[in-house]
Amino acid sequence: MEEHFTPYDYSGGGEQKPQTPPEEKYNPYSYTYGEKKAEPEKQVEETPVTPPPVAPVTPPPQPERVQPTPVQYGYGYNAGTPAPAPVMTEIQPNGIPVAPRKEEKKFIKKTYNITGWMLIINSILPFILVTMFSVVYLLITEISGGLPYGIDKSIEMSFIILIYIISDLFIVLLGNKLTGIKLRPLFNTKGFSASFLLMGTVIAIGMNLLAIIVASLTETAFEELFGLMLVAPDDNPPSMIYMIVDCVYAVIIAPIIEEIVFRGFVLKNFSKYNVYTGIVLSGLFFGLMHGNFYQLIFTVPFGMALAYMTVKSNSILPAIFAHFLANAGVTAINLIGLHNEDLSDGIFVIWLAFFICVGLLMLFIGLATKNIRLPKNTKAEKKRGFPLAFTSHAVIIYIVLQVILCITSIEKL
Repeated sequence: MEEHFTPYDYSGGGEQKPQTPPEEKYNPYSYTYGEKKAEPEKQVEETPVTPPPVAPVTPPPQPERVQPTPVQYGYGYNAGTPAPAPVMTEIQPNGIPVAPRKEEKKFIKKTYNITGWMLIINSILPFILVTMFSVVYLLITEISGGLPYGIDKSIEMSFIILIYIISDLFIVLLGNKLTGIKLRPLFNTKGFSASFLLMGTVIAIGMNLLAIIVASLTETAFEELFGLMLVAPDDNPPSMIYMIVDCVYAVIIAPIIEEIVFRGFVLKNFSKYNVYTGIVLSGLFFGLMHGNFYQLIFTVPFGMALAYMTVKSNSILPAIFAHFLANAGVTAINLIGLHNEDLSDGIFVIWLAFFICVGLLMLFIGLATKNIRLPKNTKAEKKRGFPLAFTSHAVIIYIVLQVILCITSIEKL
């Protein structure tokens, strides 16, 4: 049996030299290696590795904050000088503060009051000038022995018309200068089409004629219920010269002058901050200007329709045209009535039926298709319109004076 050799066993069979123990493995951490001392291995210090420099991260550039541009209140025709920048709290998307601050209220009311005072002057100044003219004219006619009644009335009316024209132009030029309105842009010719002109004119005249029917019914009701007569202008001219002067004023002069005053100066100022305030007040003041309740009833809606046309077209030319056509139609019918009343009545019925029916149809189509609608008021515009207009002292004074004048025109039967 073979014996297992044990390298470190010296008692095994046979003569055998003792096995030499295997050479020890090198241990770097031992200072003895066999019989010799091993030199300790020098430890090599690791060189610290410096990480490469990292470039600083620059944040992306922030977009420049654009400052909001000053807001021009209203649109197109109605845009005016903006109010001073107030201390703003709640802000609308268009940058206008919801509630006007004290400084802005003062600024807006200043515009309203200037407009109101110009209208007050335009009511008082002609009265003073006409009174002075009447006294001087009476003295001249007495000294000269008098003139025929028709010629006398024609000359008197011509001078009165001239006085009113001068007064209107004076308050427009002065008022426009005080409120920063330029006269030339009011006669813009590029803001409307022929179809708009036709449609607006038919609707405006239709509203006017429909309101005339209401005025006639109101006049009848006052007579039967209260025994009062709503005095209307006299349509019977005393002479041919008087009639010619009256026609020229009604058909040519009045549409131009009155539109410059009420759809130019008045509408422009009252619609700077709220376009609906401008439309309503220009129509109301236009009706009050006539000085009697009978005309007030049908001139207010007519004035509002003309104001709407002006806002939509950015020009007073469509309003002048509609005003001219309305006055020309009524004047022509009245002239025909002086010679043939039955023919005049028949033409008036056709005129009335056409404009009311076609006008209402066009109005319905325009509202249904949203072609004639104006944008709704914002919260900010609502707070700058009627609340500030009806608390402006000059506006209140003018309304009170004109209402008193309308009341004094009512007579007992």
